[in-house]
Amino acid sequence: MIRYSKELDGAWEEPGVLGTRIEISGKKLVILWRNAPVLETTFRKENKGGSVVLKPAKTGMSYAGDARVYADVTGLEYADGKLTFTEMFPITGESRTVLRKTQNSRFGNYDIADEILDELQGTWKDGSGYHEFTVRNDTLTLDGKKKKIHVLRPKSGGSLIIADGDPSVTEWDGLTRFEYAGGCVRTRMIILDAPGPLPEIIFRKVK
Repeated sequence: MIRYSKELDGAWEEPGVLGTRIEISGKKLVILWRNAPVLETTFRKENKGGSVVLKPAKTGMSYAGDARVYADVTGLEYADGKLTFTEMFPITGESRTVLRKTQNSRFGNYDIADEILDELQGTWKDGSGYHEFTVRNDTLTLDGKKKKIHVLRPKSGGSLIIADGDPSVTEWDGLTRFEYAGGCVRTRMIILDAPGPLPEIIFRKVK
């Protein structure tokens, strides 16, 4: 059974889907939904023919800040490079997801590039002067709300992303993630059912 340890250690996701993520390190197991932890526990392993079954010490999954269990882990089985995750929901019943090992961090297919924070220090305004944010060290202030941030560099190339320090947060107060390129920061307003492209806001540093 020891031979499975290196195969199990790491992060597991359903390819191309932002949903369940499972992180395994030694005997520690973390289950995340949309990059927010919903269960952290230990586990033991049992052989089952050509597979290994993971038996979590705890099985109830809960969202942060809510003690209620929304679903239970009823199966975790590894075989042939795949981790099959089974959960039971009180209303909809059983759900099964097949996960594969991933090199993505909780932020996705990005490298953290916090050295870029030096370029972002200061106050940024859009052309109208109505929208504004500031960056001090690793804290961004927008509409009076402070957020710890990281700068992310896409491994596939493209604009840098200014992201919330919490990888489960993908938008800010009705705005998409900030993109940084060419000395400008761009974002779009999130308007449900809006026809055509979402309105873009472009920030430039003023001081």
